[in-house]
Amino acid sequence: MKRLTSRGLRATALSSLLALGLSACTHIDVQDGDMFRRGQAAPQDDWFGQAQAQAQGSAAQLERFSIKAADGTLLNGVFVRKPGAQATLVYFQGAGNTIPKTIKGLLHTSAALPAHLLLWDYRGTGLSEGQGGTPQLRGDASAIVAEARRLGGEALPLVYWGYSLGSLVSGHLSQELPPQALILEGSLTNAQDWADQRVPWYATPFVTVTLADSVRAFDNRKALQDLQRPTLLLAGEKDETTPPRFSQDILQHMQHRQCATLVRVPGVGHGGIASTPLAQAAMIEAIKNASLRKAC
Repeated sequence: MKRLTSRGLRATALSSLLALGLSACTHIDVQDGDMFRRGQAAPQDDWFGQAQAQAQGSAAQLERFSIKAADGTLLNGVFVRKPGAQATLVYFQGAGNTIPKTIKGLLHTSAALPAHLLLWDYRGTGLSEGQGGTPQLRGDASAIVAEARRLGGEALPLVYWGYSLGSLVSGHLSQELPPQALILEGSLTNAQDWADQRVPWYATPFVTVTLADSVRAFDNRKALQDLQRPTLLLAGEKDETTPPRFSQDILQHMQHRQCATLVRVPGVGHGGIASTPLAQAAMIEAIKNASLRKAC
């Protein structure tokens, strides 16, 4: 049996699998930190200037910020300040995504949302320093939330918006620091389900994926089980990475299901769910309800 390591179980693992021609068993080990590694591609030189120019049309203002994590590691991000904001959105990136890579799309997606937007990169990725991994993840996220309150103002409610892998980070953070509302886009049940989903059905007899215990510990079915905050689950009907059944599974495990709304968006895959009119309308409603401090 051949053993492989994985950096996020993306193209590398599947390419290796195809190269083997399914002629031998393959064991893929996912270690802590594999999903939080800095990409090799350098960011575009003037990504921030281009983002600023894009934001001017919506009267939004972009501010770069840096904070120190508990161990002194610098975490960097961008705060998008909007006039008349009713809440502050804290965005949690998907695996492999960074601010220089995603900011243009996020500015476009969030243009109609009545909220400030805070973007940050996990340690070891994008703009942030250090070596990535799960042990410091909650502490880093807590520090980011404190910065979001400072930048957006204590009077505004916080709304977490987690995409893909970011749904696990924001979901687990909600246990100890509940937001006023939670938005999960293309949500994962847990890392193991996501890893298994990445292996084609015809390869499952030949491939075994093993996750580090610290990675396996992230499970939204458990993290959100007792959450009593308005929760919006956005799922793309054609999403093959985090299919709608993941979001449905999370919903079924929630003790306070009256708090959750599942919106299935037809014709959309894993990317771009939040940019559709159906999802946008649901997000706007969630933000407005958060501004009114509506309970569930």
